[in-house]
Amino acid sequence: MAEIAAAAWAVEEVVSTTAQVGVGAYMVSKPTMPMKATFSQIATSSDDNTRLSLSRSGHSICVVGNKAYIFGGETATGKLASNDTHSITLAPEEKPDSDYAVIPAIPDQKDGPVPVARTKHAACGFNICVAVFGGLDEAGDVLDETCIWLFVTGKSSWESIRPKDGSAPSPEPRSESKLFDHQNKLLLYGGKNKAGEALKDVWLFDYGNNTWRQFPDAPVSSSNAALCNGVLHIISGTDDMSSDLHLLELGVEQGTEHKWQTIPFPTNPMTPGPRPRFGAGLLPITTGYGRNYLAFFFGARQHAGGDSSTSSETQKPSTQDSPTTTNEPTYWSDIWTYQLPSTSHEAKPTFSLSEAIKPAKIKDSIRHALGYDSGGHSWGEAEVMPPADLEASAGKVHPGPRGFFGCDVMKDGRSFVMWGGIDAKGEREGDGWIIRLE
Repeated sequence: MAEIAAAAWAVEEVVSTTAQVGVGAYMVSKPTMPMKATFSQIATSSDDNTRLSLSRSGHSICVVGNKAYIFGGETATGKLASNDTHSITLAPEEKPDSDYAVIPAIPDQKDGPVPVARTKHAACGFNICVAVFGGLDEAGDVLDETCIWLFVTGKSSWESIRPKDGSAPSPEPRSESKLFDHQNKLLLYGGKNKAGEALKDVWLFDYGNNTWRQFPDAPVSSSNAALCNGVLHIISGTDDMSSDLHLLELGVEQGTEHKWQTIPFPTNPMTPGPRPRFGAGLLPITTGYGRNYLAFFFGARQHAGGDSSTSSETQKPSTQDSPTTTNEPTYWSDIWTYQLPSTSHEAKPTFSLSEAIKPAKIKDSIRHALGYDSGGHSWGEAEVMPPADLEASAGKVHPGPRGFFGCDVMKDGRSFVMWGGIDAKGEREGDGWIIRLE
């Protein structure tokens, strides 16, 4: 209670002083959105018609430290990429390192297993590893495996992790699921099973104990999911007028039931927001000082008569990312940010002093006291900024419309990397971009 009282006193003092002398009123009333997006192309690769080609879709890219690791997917020829891992250095460190490397799949233990080639798998950075789960094989069938593969970046080798008790409940084989790092555990959501049926289940794998734990099923199955500060966020939508954000807080107090919360949001000319899409990127970002957002960008939608959730979540699994010609998609090139609440205006016993007096939380409390909207639970379309040096920029200055790419948040928390995907012509790309939001 002392911590809460101290935090409340600090906020009250700032609010009172601001109200009395009028200092800082502009800053607290200034909106935090729209954000500005700067694009930098980091690499391009030409299609060499081999399984090592980096022109691909349905792959994953995961950031560990200052490197991005590309794995799996389909190349421009429609064939599975090899099971090699491609390493790209995003930012140089004091110790000289290669900018790019192709790492063959070798086991961590002699004669141990390595993952086969795959596409539409789930992957995420996990400590010093890249974790991989599920996917489709060359024939477009779900791989008959339920293990978690770990690519140990320090040793450039693979190991396989299985539950301690093989008879205990665990996720069924699947493709197109989502995998997240959550406090030294792995969170798995959704995807499609062997029959092509959409899944809505949520599982948590305890790496220390090698056990799975199931959470309540999500209200929907969606390809748009992200984990931010212990909360699983899922976006779903079936029309151009509104969509829903579904939330599940994982770290609720002991003895409290886990429950999903749904927040609808309009997407119309009066209240702009991102239109329904699939094959898009949804990532948690931060601008520091306790201010957090979801970045929702690019992806594909259906023409009139089609539906993004239907084509993404109920079609029979196929190694082809593009829907059939009768449902040819249109690709987006926009970036939207959703501002997550920095705090509740009601003090909670779980607050620590460091959490309670984060600058973003103080600012939002001031805005609330002065009658301004803090911007929580609201969308804004990012403003694309020109490159800092137009003369030095060679080639494209923007990825253009595309979907089914790989993406991940970078070390600074406000930038993300994306690689490849399918462009508006239906062709697979082989370029890499860094997008910075501020």
